[in-house]
Amino acid sequence: METITIPQELVLVIAAGIGYLVTNGLKSLFPNANIQGTASKITAAVVTTVVALGNQLLLFVPAPYQPAVLAGFTLVLAILGAYGIHYSVKSR
Repeated sequence: METITIPQELVLVIAAGIGYLVTNGLKSLFPNANIQGTASKITAAVVTTVVALGNQLLLFVPAPYQPAVLAGFTLVLAILGAYGIHYSVKSR
């Protein structure tokens, strides 16, 4: 039996979102400090924790429902990709 995991593309989206939130959160808390190194370390820790937790939660998905979960991941990635294309075309 093969287990499902979060697709790598979705992991990258999660990492980008968490990186954005952590960096801007630290900038708002410490406006005069250089936080680049600290933000990247915190981002790496949070992304690793979120992805590991998500993959562990996916172990509870019963085998008959795994294709539906993978289809849901594909749908989310397609919607995010379409939004990204729309945004970049509209901004020109």
